Amino acid sequence: MAGTKQIALIILAVIIVAAAAILVYNHMNGDENESDPTDVLPRYTISGETDLPGNFYISFVYTKNIIMLDGKGDVVWFKHGESPEDGVNTGYWDFKKHVIDGETYYSYHDQDSQYDKFGLPGFAPGERVILDSEFNEVKRIKFERSDIVEKGHPLDGHDFLLIDLDHYIMSGYLKERVYNIPGYEETGSEVIYSYLQEVEDGEVVWDWRSIDYPEIYDITATDANPDARDWDNVKGAPDYVHFNAMRLNDDGNLVCSFRHLDTILCLDRTKSLDTKDQIIWRLSGKNDEFRLTDEEKTCGQHYVTVDGDMITVFDNHNSAKATRICDFVIDDENMVLKDFREYRIDGKFSSACGSAQHLYDDVFAIGWGCAENDTINMCVYDFATDTELLRMTLENGSNFTYRCVYYD
Repeated sequence: MAGTKQIALIILAVIIVAAAAILVYNHMNGDENESDPTDVLPRYTISGETDLPGNFYISFVYTKNIIMLDGKGDVVWFKHGESPEDGVNTGYWDFKKHVIDGETYYSYHDQDSQYDKFGLPGFAPGERVILDSEFNEVKRIKFERSDIVEKGHPLDGHDFLLIDLDHYIMSGYLKERVYNIPGYEETGSEVIYSYLQEVEDGEVVWDWRSIDYPEIYDITATDANPDARDWDNVKGAPDYVHFNAMRLNDDGNLVCSFRHLDTILCLDRTKSLDTKDQIIWRLSGKNDEFRLTDEEKTCGQHYVTVDGDMITVFDNHNSAKATRICDFVIDDENMVLKDFREYRIDGKFSSACGSAQHLYDDVFAIGWGCAENDTINMCVYDFATDTELLRMTLENGSNFTYRCVYYD
């Protein structure tokens, strides 16, 4: 009798352990109803591996999928969301990790098809989702009320900076008829412009909008978008700056990439919107202040990181259709370029999106975005030895990635 009871207890223990394992697996994969990521994620293959201890964070433009891969290319966690019934292609953009006072958080942008996209394929209105270290949702964030937008106005998905859970910097695209474009002072022109907002404890503490700087209209370029200077609104309101990335530098100022300006702007967070004097310097583009050569200037770039005096840019380089990574070492006090280096892989061209990060030495994590010549959507590449260490290839290249970023 005692033996039978003991066997029953052993069987019960085995069942409990098995059930717990299933729950843990499902939790790590983001949905208790999903047991296999291959059932819902875009189909892909992995080649190679690395010994990197951290994870790669991958987001997609037109499907609601985010994936965390380890250094060997194995899935650590993923989240899948169904497409909306209205048929609008929406995505989870800009999946990333945040560490605040020793606590880990994650975030991604959740595009909502109910909002007006202004006819732009590169605009994903929605909200930022913050997750805790166990991937539980903590909060959802939209714009706070300001003189520019109402509370709850949707964000754009290109970038987001989390300083702490109640302090963050957000980006958005807005549409307005303006009367400060040279030659259009009388008739005006509708434009789609960039709006940045910093919020702390529910209050707007800083904001910036591109239409307050009429000199910017003159540097709008058309290599990445032939309609970016459509001031006559023949095809609608032009997306004339196209903000897509931001980082804080050591001075606490905001270094931002504007694709349709071919320019990196540094914005002063100590000056208010009313001063109309928030631009500190311009790197690259028509009004470059660092005396870059034509070969050094970016074209249609999508991603920027800052490490001390070095600015690294994923330069789509639409004019040459040959994407590259650029390192600019600058002296921003004297407006001098101290050093420049570029990295290329023959035959690679990403017409939109993408990202690049220094990992160590000359090794980079690269997200290829809208890759034109193949379906490789991310890789780890050693430029010193011209060796690809890890690769992720999509089966369907039309479902391209937004970014692939790495965090320890």
